[in-house]
Amino acid sequence: MKEGLELLKNNGLMKNKILSFLKDNWILLLILAVGLFLRLYNGKEWFVYDHDQDLAGWVIRDIVLNQHLRLIGQLTSTPGVFIGPLFYYLLIPFYLAFNWDPLGGVFLVAILGLFAIWGTYFTLSKIFNKNVGLIGAILYAVSPYIVFNDRRVVPTMPLMIWSTWFLYCSYLIIKGNQKKGFLLAAVLIALIWHINFGLAILLPILLIALILSKKKIDFKALAVSLITLVILFSPFIAFEARHGFSQTKAVFLSATVEQGDVLTGVSKVAKIYDVVTKNISGILWGYPGGIPKSLAFWVAIGGIVVLVFRKKVDKKLLAILAVWFLMTTVFFSLYSKPVSEYYLDSLTAVWILFIALFIELLMKSKKLKIAGWFILAAFVLISFKRFSNYIPNNNGYVERRAAINYIKNDALSHGYPCVSLSYITGSGYNFGYRYFIWMDGVSVREVSTNAPVYSIVFPLSLVDSLDRTFGGVGVINPDYSIYNKEGIAKSCQGENVNLVGSMFGYTE
Repeated sequence: MKEGLELLKNNGLMKNKILSFLKDNWILLLILAVGLFLRLYNGKEWFVYDHDQDLAGWVIRDIVLNQHLRLIGQLTSTPGVFIGPLFYYLLIPFYLAFNWDPLGGVFLVAILGLFAIWGTYFTLSKIFNKNVGLIGAILYAVSPYIVFNDRRVVPTMPLMIWSTWFLYCSYLIIKGNQKKGFLLAAVLIALIWHINFGLAILLPILLIALILSKKKIDFKALAVSLITLVILFSPFIAFEARHGFSQTKAVFLSATVEQGDVLTGVSKVAKIYDVVTKNISGILWGYPGGIPKSLAFWVAIGGIVVLVFRKKVDKKLLAILAVWFLMTTVFFSLYSKPVSEYYLDSLTAVWILFIALFIELLMKSKKLKIAGWFILAAFVLISFKRFSNYIPNNNGYVERRAAINYIKNDALSHGYPCVSLSYITGSGYNFGYRYFIWMDGVSVREVSTNAPVYSIVFPLSLVDSLDRTFGGVGVINPDYSIYNKEGIAKSCQGENVNLVGSMFGYTE
């Protein structure tokens, strides 16, 4: 009887704790639920699938089936430099749970997106207050620019997560919390190889934060962090030691030789300005027609000026954020490599911080409180409108998989043990099919053999007639009359080129 009463008491206490937690955190939980919905809605239909996702499946297949514990991922756009393998290892349980279907990757990045939303809330709450944290979490959760970045199943997807925690790491060091700051720095530095080497340009900020803190170095905390860094960075060290430090040499070489960008000088600076304005416009209100992208940038700058004059940002932290912006923009203005939007996505954490802080400033004002709530509500409504008007890629997961599945079934119905595939498409669009070919067990031979040739077409306008279409992908069947069993059987004796052929960006 006594034990039963004790059990009921404990159950009651647990129930009260759960209710208390829900009461205290219901807004954050709602934000997380909305963010998860936006990252999973139409997950299959909106799954952008091309070469990177195809190659990811090939890497996972190599790790699991060939039992090849890889130290590297795919080759990056910088010759000789590979991305780290962490993202591919994270994908493995999701691929296995979905019976090798790459659709599992959609759920991995959705979970990472949830972590990013929570991380934005946590870091801004610690640096400022809970209200700023909640506003920042809302911005991150619903902004279409961020949502669609989070939905990309690529190794660079966690870049914004890294940036958010780098911001918090810098804050910890400024405030003199070297034990946590140094340890977090070790983890973040080790992750750079797995996400984007370009993040390394931000590392001097940690030294600046240490100088601004005016604290003596805690050598014990530093030693623990260095040991942690060596352990976490051991895959890179092992690969470099086995391959003559090839990546290290390639990174230094990339800084001294031309990387193929035709833009230089003022033109390159203008390009960087265009990318920055495009990114901040995407975060604030998407890309509505008739509104210049530069307006968003100058609106953001105006808001930052107001925050500075109102002394809402600590001077030391403000200095860090200014250096962050300058180091990123100046480096890529001078770098000879063509710049993509995601190279400057590390600034998203900075933009989110200032936007959330500005809205919170308005909400705290008696006269402008309504304006603050109106801006936040308008941001959410505009974001949902942009999201609802999204037109998905008609050359993604659904269309490519359907095309390969059709070829498989048509070949089986005609008794073809193997086929040849030709691609009537633009440069680069012939990638992104090989993993589906392997999944469906299609045996492929070179077109030069006598195997029946199926042609995959994209865009459809390149040809006058098609036998089947799947969204923007078309298939032209072989001329069945010209093939015979003996000729096909002879052609199919060779190797399956889908398995043995080289793949761009993939290294055994």
